Amino acid sequence: MNLMKFIKLTPLEQVEKARRETYISLKKHEKRIIEKMNKVKKDIKKNLIINFSPSEFAFGFEGCKKCYYDKKINKLELKSFFPPIFNTFDRIQKRFFHGKSSKEVDKNLEEGTIVADYERIIRTKVLYDKKDRPFTMTGKIDAYIKHKDSFSVIDFKTTNINPNKINTYETQLQSYAFMLENSDEKSLKLSPIKGLGILCFEPNNITNKNSDLVKMDWDTKWYPIDVIVDHKKIIDYVTIIQDFLFENENPQSSNNCNICNFFNEKK
Repeated sequence: MNLMKFIKLTPLEQVEKARRETYISLKKHEKRIIEKMNKVKKDIKKNLIINFSPSEFAFGFEGCKKCYYDKKINKLELKSFFPPIFNTFDRIQKRFFHGKSSKEVDKNLEEGTIVADYERIIRTKVLYDKKDRPFTMTGKIDAYIKHKDSFSVIDFKTTNINPNKINTYETQLQSYAFMLENSDEKSLKLSPIKGLGILCFEPNNITNKNSDLVKMDWDTKWYPIDVIVDHKKIIDYVTIIQDFLFENENPQSSNNCNICNFFNEKK
């Protein structure tokens, strides 16, 4: 600011001039801060090792990209309520099938013993996508079958899945195989995995009521999924996800996302 020119101004003009100069200075400073923060954010992203979970592939990335970005990069997540009754169903299903023959699941399965008591989280070693960016994967499986020379992975679901939409879960199941064959030294390792499938349970009818005890019939359906042996599809998929996460700064909200619509209405 030129001092001589400033002195010649009226007091009101001086106030206005000072206000404008202060505003311009602050905006320049704000711009420098934003640029610096963006640079720091890019540096953090560059060194970030993202952890994925097989269960998030079915409805996470394939759902709202904005919410997925916030979860993986900004560590912001609105967790939905998961009814405890499903955990009870899960425990009952595991308890029933543990130690039984694979034929209890489906008569066409290769003979083997079902293992449904492994409760620990499985973690992979550090892996790399097609662009040599590191990532890891963690998750839990419901059960697996120990065959003579191989293994199969079973995913229990208490729902009636539309057969035409079974491919929605394919990436999740392929990821289980990928995770188990690339687990770290402290986790369960199963290899080779030759079978994958979803065992669905759907309540059908109450057959008996005696005092406080109710007996119920359940329909079950086994959906086998072909194993992709070289896991190329999973590596390709993770590469697509990491492209999205690393190359975007603030993805747009989805019009079909109830969470995004809720927050947009509150703005």
